[in-house]
Parts: sequence; C-alpha cells; structure tokens
Amino acid sequence: MMKWLIYSLIFLLINCANIQPKNKHDNAQIHYRLGSSYLREGKYALALKELLKAVKLDHKNPDIHLALGLAYMARGDLNLAEKEFKKILGLDKNYAAAYNNLGLLYLRKKKFKIAESYFKKALAIPTYPTPEAAYTNLGSCYLLQKDFSKARKNFILALELNHHYLPAYLGLARTWEEEGKYERAIAVYAEGITYLPDAPTLYFRMGLLYLKIGKIEQAKKQFEKVVQIDNGPLKKRAINILENLS
Repeated sequence: MMKWLIYSLIFLLINCANIQPKNKHDNAQIHYRLGSSYLREGKYALALKELLKAVKLDHKNPDIHLALGLAYMARGDLNLAEKEFKKILGLDKNYAAAYNNLGLLYLRKKKFKIAESYFKKALAIPTYPTPEAAYTNLGSCYLLQKDFSKARKNFILALELNHHYLPAYLGLARTWEEEGKYERAIAVYAEGITYLPDAPTLYFRMGLLYLKIGKIEQAKKQFEKVVQIDNGPLKKRAINILENLS
C-alpha cells in the first residue's frame, strides 16, 4: 500500500512538472497576438484590453508598444500613442516603423515639418522592410502642403519599390487631380489596375474622375466593375451612382 502511494506521488509530480504555467514572455505573446487580431478587425477596445495585458508582462518588447500605439491612434488618443511610439525608440533607435508612425501621428496633428522629419528618419534606416510606406506618407505630407512636385516624386519612389502598393497609386493620382491634370490622374489609376486588377478603389476613383470631366459612359464602366468585384461599402456607393446615372 505504501509503495503504491509513493508511485502515485511520483506520477503526480511528473505530470505537474509537464503542465507548468507558461512564462511571462509566452503569456505576453498570447495577449499580443490576440490584441493585434482585434486591431486588424477594428475592435479597438478589445485590442487595447489585450495589448495592455501584454505590455504589462513584457514592457521591453517594441512590437507590443507599436501595436498599443496603433490602437491608441485608431481611437484618437494621439498623446498616448505618441508615448508608446517614443518608448520603442528608447528600446531600439533603429525601429523604423516607430518613426513612420510618429510621422503619421504628427500628420494628423497637421504638424507637417515634424511629420516630414520622422518619415525621413524612417527612410534613413536601411533595414526598414517597407520603405514604400514612408515614401507614400512623405508624399501625402507634401500633398497636404500643396507641394505637388515633391509629392509626386515620393509617390513615384514608393511605386518603384513596390508596383503593388495601392496607397501610392491613390496618392499620385490625387496629386495630378489637385493640379487639374485629370488625364494624367486617369493614367495612374489605369496603371494601378494593371498591377492590382482586383482593387475596387482604383476603379471607383477613376469613375468619379470620369464623372467630373463629363465622360459618363467611361464612368459607368468603372462603377460597374466596382459592383462586380467589391462586396463592401464601395459596391453600395457604385450602385447608387449607377442608379442616378440611368
């Protein structure tokens, strides 16, 4: 009987050792991934709840601070977002995404010169995996200041790096539109469609531009394409426009 009890205790000890709770890092990663998932879905309150748990468990992880900053920025809490992005730079001064997002934050505050400086800092880091994003944001910064030449230059640089980067096509076309050069804007949308044939935004924007210059039949074709390939709000807007044009 005593021997059986000893064996039972050994068995329990072995199994307890195998089901030890995860360490702080592992738990932080669970909350981080869940929070990031909520962030992508636009569920910002839930994202914040998980990311705050993650950062409490692993406050030296720059990826967690980035996601937390993005969640704050999505909710309009720009000051809290700024603190998170700057915490990243205290951990890793070469974390280019932190500079890029600080640029976006100051762009929202309409502090264009500060935003410009942060985008350039992001681009100065050779290991930045998506420089097309910073070039596009820098282009948008110049566009908002009506510096069309610099805006175009940066959108083009973004597209030279990544022919499939939708925001750069939209920015470049918008720049030509702002300059009143509508045919060039249409050419940009058409070029974007060759690389991104399933991007409804390109067809929709081109349709709006055709309407603006009075080319109704060409506009209809673009809106009809949107109806074919989109299942979101653009489809509803395209249907409404087509009904009004018929």
